[in-house]
Amino acid sequence: MSGLTGEELASMVTHELRNPLNAMAGWLHLLSNAPGGAASPAPALASRAAAGLRRALDEQLEQVETLGRVLRLAGGEPDDGARGVDLADLLQTQVDLVRAAPHAEGRAVELELGAGPAATPWSVVLGNADALARAVSDISRYAMRNGVAGKPLRIALSGSDDALQIEFGIDAGVDRSVSIWDLFRPPANRLPMPLLHARLAIESAGGELMPVSGSDAVGDVLRIRFSAQARGGK
Repeated sequence: MSGLTGEELASMVTHELRNPLNAMAGWLHLLSNAPGGAASPAPALASRAAAGLRRALDEQLEQVETLGRVLRLAGGEPDDGARGVDLADLLQTQVDLVRAAPHAEGRAVELELGAGPAATPWSVVLGNADALARAVSDISRYAMRNGVAGKPLRIALSGSDDALQIEFGIDAGVDRSVSIWDLFRPPANRLPMPLLHARLAIESAGGELMPVSGSDAVGDVLRIRFSAQARGGK
């Protein structure tokens, strides 16, 4: 399902896990090399190093947990946590969390929930709620880090009798020939681990990720489409 060879997956994992380890090594180097021949680092430096090590350790633990989920999804392991997930409720919860997160840095996050077809509930897909929530969060964070500073992130949910779709849209700059979502285009084998997990979680719920640009989109858009089959054939 992942589209990655074993060599590509190993390369991605090595790169992702090395980053927090490098940070830990840097802070440990500072702690072990006190300036001016002092027996121990200054209290302010020690405090900064301890906080840096704690952040790097938390990141490493998060990466290991994400890797476990990626390997299970990539291996096609059955998901015992799959159930009906209301995407309207999930998006509302995640948007509230994204707005309050430190990485938001004042960027507006707009949520548009369409009316959908007459069927009730129309916004439900079969999937793992925790994995899909994490996917929405990681895709949002990626867009907010890479879109034009100060421009809003727009998340829209709409549906019809045939399909349900989510769009993540953000202004990526004046060069419309380049999209921040291009890394999702086939073969999509250079995704960082959080986005690889997002892609696999969405695909395991029957979704398809499609970068959209040009006249078919306003701004830079990642479209996620769930077919009727993903919604239980309704």
